[in-house]
Amino acid sequence: MCGHVQGSAVRALIASREDGTLSINSTQDEPGKLTCVWSALKTSAPDGSAPDATLTLGLYHFASAARARTQLHGFGISPHRPQLVQTDDADDEVIQLSPRMEAARHGADIAVAQATAPRSSSSRPDWNAQFEAFTLTGSGARVQAASEPPATASAGQPPAVAAGAWRPPEGSLPPGSAMAVPVVHLMGLLARWSFELVPVAILLSILIGVIATWLRRSAVLLLVPIVFGYAILNVIIGPDWVAALIYRYGHQAQATVTGTFPTNDIDNNQSVVGFHVLIRPADGPIVETTFRSDDFNVYPPRNRTRYPDIGDVFAVRYLPGHPDEFVILRDDGSPWSKRLRCEDLAVTAGQADQKARFSPDNLAFRQATQAAHAALQSAGCQADDNPN
Repeated sequence: MCGHVQGSAVRALIASREDGTLSINSTQDEPGKLTCVWSALKTSAPDGSAPDATLTLGLYHFASAARARTQLHGFGISPHRPQLVQTDDADDEVIQLSPRMEAARHGADIAVAQATAPRSSSSRPDWNAQFEAFTLTGSGARVQAASEPPATASAGQPPAVAAGAWRPPEGSLPPGSAMAVPVVHLMGLLARWSFELVPVAILLSILIGVIATWLRRSAVLLLVPIVFGYAILNVIIGPDWVAALIYRYGHQAQATVTGTFPTNDIDNNQSVVGFHVLIRPADGPIVETTFRSDDFNVYPPRNRTRYPDIGDVFAVRYLPGHPDEFVILRDDGSPWSKRLRCEDLAVTAGQADQKARFSPDNLAFRQATQAAHAALQSAGCQADDNPN
């Protein structure tokens, strides 16, 4: 029953060279639902060993495409067109639930794929594209063959930008940027130390006390509250003020997320995810770097930080000479920031629709619904962006 998914696609996702066996199990859990599980095991593994990697595909069939679309929106993440591969149907859509879990819809069918893959497989540059293709194929979509990659740019030069592609506007740097950049760079390093800076500040305060006693200069002790106060503020608001300074003194550039990677760290009971990023400066070669979901480097900051997905195009500002220190701009005109805007407007419109349906005679609810949908239209958002 899982035969529409090619075994070679499964092996490319979870099997390494040492894996000699690939088994499959399928279960019909209930009407309209099917679960397929693939397991990879090394050839040298003893009998009864746990699999080295697994791939699970849950298939769901609904009465109509509209119901399937509503169900996909129920995950709480706005679906979007496939970004790493192309399909024959413009209505196909996907969402990324976690770095190794993805859902796709094709017509009235939804596929949810989850992988536990070895590092030797998941670290490949094409793994995310193959995972998206696998999920879409599971839903019944027809994935088109990959086109030939564009010609490689000459050494030291960035690849050409496609005609009509979005590029962030270039802005002039404020006066004094050359002197400010080293200071901001140092503050960025201290912000990364976070809690580790507090014991350093305590030891430094003790050292200052010893020096003040030796020099018999009590004025030197004034440095103690400055050092300790900075360490405390660095823990509380360090990332925020560094982000604001990078925004002010940074160069603006185009960027995209090419993949994710696990970090094995936990922050606020959430797994910390790493992101592979390409940054295209206004001049010079493309820069390849990374950031983590606990960097909180989206500017302006919000109570809930939302990061770009794989394939999203957005703008960043980075410190000259330090391209790995950057902030992601969420309120400019990039395709990613527009999608965020549409998602927020869609949530507002959906809530207004629910109120109007519950109380159709309420004039205030009807006016709020009209205003919400007018805002969606004026922002250039599609009607399908409304999750309700």
